[in-house]
Amino acid sequence: MELSRITFIREDVSIWLVYAGRGRRFFNDFKESQSVFLNLPGFQASERVFADPTLMRQHLAMSDQVARWLSGARKDPPNRNASAYMAYPHNTGTTDARSFNAELGNIERLFVDAKVGDLVLSPARGHFEQYLIGQISHKWRPADNIEIPRLEGESVPSRKVSWLDLALTRRDFPAKVSKRLQNRHAITRLDEDLYEDVFNMVYPSFVWGEKSKLDVYGDGYRGDDPLQPYASALLVKYVVASAFAHAKGEFLQFQALDANDAIEKYYDKELVEDFAQNFNSPGKFAIIAAVGSLSILASAGLYVATSDPGVPINQVIAEASENIKGAMAGSGKTKATDDLDNYIESMQAVRWNDVRSDLGKKSNDTMPLSLDNKVEVAQRRDEINAR
Repeated sequence: MELSRITFIREDVSIWLVYAGRGRRFFNDFKESQSVFLNLPGFQASERVFADPTLMRQHLAMSDQVARWLSGARKDPPNRNASAYMAYPHNTGTTDARSFNAELGNIERLFVDAKVGDLVLSPARGHFEQYLIGQISHKWRPADNIEIPRLEGESVPSRKVSWLDLALTRRDFPAKVSKRLQNRHAITRLDEDLYEDVFNMVYPSFVWGEKSKLDVYGDGYRGDDPLQPYASALLVKYVVASAFAHAKGEFLQFQALDANDAIEKYYDKELVEDFAQNFNSPGKFAIIAAVGSLSILASAGLYVATSDPGVPINQVIAEASENIKGAMAGSGKTKATDDLDNYIESMQAVRWNDVRSDLGKKSNDTMPLSLDNKVEVAQRRDEINAR
């Protein structure tokens, strides 16, 4: 079974909306360089500069003059010694002073405040065009400075971003998020009350504190039989119940019951924030629960349950453990790894062989399941490109 990444999200994570310059002129540069940056030609970045407000102001003043020279507003090349510039080059209260301070704030947000693992959203020009969405992958490093052709090869500091394989436009997000994904600022930190909605759209599976999400895909959904998803839905509910039982310390008791009794006793609706089915996406189940280990343990349960009954169960369990650990990404994996090991090692061969031969086989025969979002992303990308 193929797996999408299971992302561990820091509890203090931030989400940043970063525009690719005026008119999104640097959008392709963002994409191709795997980075985001500001229009700062000639800004001589260093850790010392980012740590000293006065130096930062002097370097911004120098960069402003380089930008004026590149645009033709200044005829002679500017001095490239930042110490030659005033930290407060504009009169207080003027439009120029306000613009200067706004850009200073942008620099601080991108190069000081933004942390590794933070999420970045960068919009394309049109409402129906795909966003760039990714995670900041490194602290700022001098080696990440890049030369920008549109700035006549001038170097600018950047933050490296690992762009995710997604196909989302602004209109795909919930209305309250979509409304906030547009403003006049180069970089903005989104309000925290929007984070869960963004995470639900961006990550197929995640762990965020004591909350976890798992997307399960029925890629073979045909749309001509309303009962086709039934066996797969029952299997998903069973493995979710197994994760709840494990969280309660009652996994062995769970395995002593037949499937229906196990679901009846351990599927706790109070822990389920959402269990949605979306047959346009395609045959998709999305489960969000107040159990941090859900996405990890339920992935293991589905991996084992849908495996070929002809393959030795111990081999499948070992493969599930290795592959799910390999799919985990982000800080906070240690406890989840311990939970997974405990769950996997407590799997009883007789019980899970029965699950494979019954629930797993019925699911495979009617609507095979996947934990990989590639089909969904490809379908969505085709829909966007067809517009």
